Amino acid sequence: MHTIDKKLVLLVFIFFFLINIISSGGHLDWWDGTEAFLVTESMVLKHTAKLDPAVPSVKDLGFFVNYTVYANTALQKGNTTNPSSVTLEPVYTVRSLLLSAAAVPFYYAANFFSASPAVTVGLFVNSLFISLTAVIIFCICIEMRRSNKVAFATSLVYSVCSFVWPYSATFWVQPLQGLLLVSTTYFILLTSHRNHLFLCDYILERKRKSFLFAGLAGLTLGLSVFAHPTSLIFIPAFLAYSFFSVMRHQKQNLILLILVLATVLFSAGLINYARYHSFTEFGYGYFSTLAAHNGWKGLIGLLVSPGAGLIFYFPLAVLLPLGAKYMYKENKSLFYLSLYIIIANWIYFGTLSFGFEPASWSGGIAWGPRYLLPVVPFMLIVLGSIFQNIKNRVLLKSIVLGLCIAGFYVNLSGVLIWFQYGLMYGWTFEKLAAFPNYMNTMTWSPFYSPIVLQTKALLADYVSTIHPEQYVNTAWQWTSYGNAPCKYDLYIYCKLGTVLYLGTTLSIAVIGLLIAIRIRILPISYIQHLRNLVYTIGVPKTLIPTIRHKIHSR
Repeated sequence: MHTIDKKLVLLVFIFFFLINIISSGGHLDWWDGTEAFLVTESMVLKHTAKLDPAVPSVKDLGFFVNYTVYANTALQKGNTTNPSSVTLEPVYTVRSLLLSAAAVPFYYAANFFSASPAVTVGLFVNSLFISLTAVIIFCICIEMRRSNKVAFATSLVYSVCSFVWPYSATFWVQPLQGLLLVSTTYFILLTSHRNHLFLCDYILERKRKSFLFAGLAGLTLGLSVFAHPTSLIFIPAFLAYSFFSVMRHQKQNLILLILVLATVLFSAGLINYARYHSFTEFGYGYFSTLAAHNGWKGLIGLLVSPGAGLIFYFPLAVLLPLGAKYMYKENKSLFYLSLYIIIANWIYFGTLSFGFEPASWSGGIAWGPRYLLPVVPFMLIVLGSIFQNIKNRVLLKSIVLGLCIAGFYVNLSGVLIWFQYGLMYGWTFEKLAAFPNYMNTMTWSPFYSPIVLQTKALLADYVSTIHPEQYVNTAWQWTSYGNAPCKYDLYIYCKLGTVLYLGTTLSIAVIGLLIAIRIRILPISYIQHLRNLVYTIGVPKTLIPTIRHKIHSR
């Protein structure tokens, strides 16, 4: 019976969490995330789910809250008053209430430690969600493929070779939505109880565990709708996957999943009614109707446009057809689920067109195809099949390695420089502001792609020339959200010093070595030498495998 190493899972989580922390800018994104944070602050200080314009961070961040009140009022009531003359009053926003609520404990923690709530939320929340998603991918791959090496490689590619990585320095909802969707997949897998998994040691007696996991699957699937309503289009696929592949002979589990899901969805409807006087309205108005899906450029742009195309920000995605071929043979039901989720998400956002091209389908001023981020875990589940079949295939190994290195570089540039600063470089040095539609130019021209702009800005040390105090009380007030004039957008490095940054980096390296030994990437003969080394820096002995340690890997 296959057992997941509990200590290994803990090490994997700490490894990815520390990577996300040291590479985070510790700030919010310039608009959507700031609105979501202001709702969090309103929950804590004003005890309301509305965004209250009177919360202190509106002034501290220099946020133009008039437009937020204007835009959301217009969506809900059709009011088109000039933003400057709008009456400032608490308003429900289109931002995810679940995301704002999830940040409430971090806000309280910031107050307790006398830290900045905005920095605390920006530094930790999405870093946590992305790290947990990497761990879930790791566990799914072990459940499917019985290989710690393949599982770790898959989660590593997700974390640092895809466009997910720079989103640790944002407060957008897509990482949370992706976490909930992939968690649903994992819990459904656990209901089959093919393997004795480590969670089982802590939750009820064995005969009731699959029942519990079915309930958790319904809960996380329902919460994903709370995170973002587009999760509604994935529900039929999850229900079909549950019935035909896992719970076909477990009717009680399937019924429980449906009941929990229905309860959560009913709760979402009640909250919608309380906010917008409609059970089905999530606050997007026209933008959530079928009438907004009247375009086709996004279907191409989300895949191959230089400024927002999947293959540029996640180069390994070009091998998805090969991964699909392998996965179809490996696990047909999970193959169909992953395929549906990826394609349905691509079609939904690729057909959006409501006068803000290409922002309507690209995700606006963001890094890569933001709206595809929630389905990246499912792309990795498919691509993991390649890692499983790569042994003794030198050419395929070389291609995979080259694409991963390319993805690492591209997204490292998005980590080292906040993409908003890269856009500033384009506006000023590349004269993008002179173009009639600068976003269209950035999206379709390879010469003005954010990847190119980020590289040029890095080489020119552009961020060192930005002085946020120059933009106080201007439309570029948000420049103060980042870490300029610090050269790199790394909060710990810029604000807490190089000693702490290097110490954290060393800790990541040590944890990486421990993981490498546990999954047998390094020869077992190195274990005793490593034990002697890490004793001197205080690593708990229980995390270090002995020579006789039983390692489940392949």
